[in-house]
Amino acid sequence: MSTASTASAGSGAPASVAATASRPKADGAGHGLVGLRERVAVYGGDFDARRRLGGGYRVRARLPLERP
Repeated sequence: MSTASTASAGSGAPASVAATASRPKADGAGHGLVGLRERVAVYGGDFDARRRLGGGYRVRARLPLERP
């Protein structure tokens, strides 16, 4: 399994954004995290995006080294 992650120390996404981050918006906006989640799933991996305690945001993708 290979893991890639990134984190920010900023204020993070507001709770209202974080709660709906995995669902695309009706106007076509907001596909970034959904697209990442879909691409990671194609390769049998795990995807997680969430606000960090104390501020900031973290995105992590774990992918198997061999395709399923």
